[in-house]
Amino acid sequence: MTYDDNTKRSSWALVTGASGGIGLAYAEELAKNKRSVILVARDEDKLIELSKKLSQQYGVETKAIVTDLSSSQGIQKLISETDELKVDVLINNAGKEESGHFLTLPTEEMLSSIALNCSAPLLLTHHFANKMARQGGGKILFISSIVAFQGVPLIANYAATKSYLLTFAEGIALELESQGVNISIAAPGFTKSNLAPHQNFEDTPFKPLDAEFVARYTLKKLGKQRLIIPGFINKVLFYSGKYLLPRRRNSKSFGKVFSLVLRDKLAITNPAKVKP
Repeated sequence: MTYDDNTKRSSWALVTGASGGIGLAYAEELAKNKRSVILVARDEDKLIELSKKLSQQYGVETKAIVTDLSSSQGIQKLISETDELKVDVLINNAGKEESGHFLTLPTEEMLSSIALNCSAPLLLTHHFANKMARQGGGKILFISSIVAFQGVPLIANYAATKSYLLTFAEGIALELESQGVNISIAAPGFTKSNLAPHQNFEDTPFKPLDAEFVARYTLKKLGKQRLIIPGFINKVLFYSGKYLLPRRRNSKSFGKVFSLVLRDKLAITNPAKVKP
């Protein structure tokens, strides 16, 4: 990803969920490209440490904003602390996942996921896309998922939030093109991150992608491609689900995958029933 020197000096890229996983990888990749980076997350210690590291290692400006984007107060804090800055890249990455049998999951946890995964990107996009339109344009990347294209047992709410992001981003992308705001959607699959530490890939054919690869691959295509699917296996899953498998069968296949990688957690939370 390339930017001219004037753009690098005068504008910022904002990454939510920047303290770990894919968000951290996005922040580092942007800093490598000499972008000033606004880092947003809840973990103050990790965020301050990352901010200092990127500034020292890559010679870029960084700004750390510690806030909880699942709350309206957290959203307002972010908006207030970036009011004077020109943000021309927004990475809507922050998210959470709860997994397990639906009837055993706390409803407050699922509602919290909806707030962070859906409401926060909507509110931030509305605010920053307005600013981008006034200042001459910008780019927004939504981090959806390969599970967004069908319902998925054992992560039903999470998959639904990613479906929302996909559909929402596709819709507003067509509205905002004429105002210079370019929107892309990343749909990675299993990735090495702190999002779902309970997943177990031992004795499975699934090899999670490196977060650094996902960030580098998607940033190269940001603004050039609407839907970005990193990784060969993820592309196969997308095209087979879209063109070959009936929707019900596709959901069932994904459910079997998650019953396998979540087998340790399922055995603890519901030992009598570990299949979707």
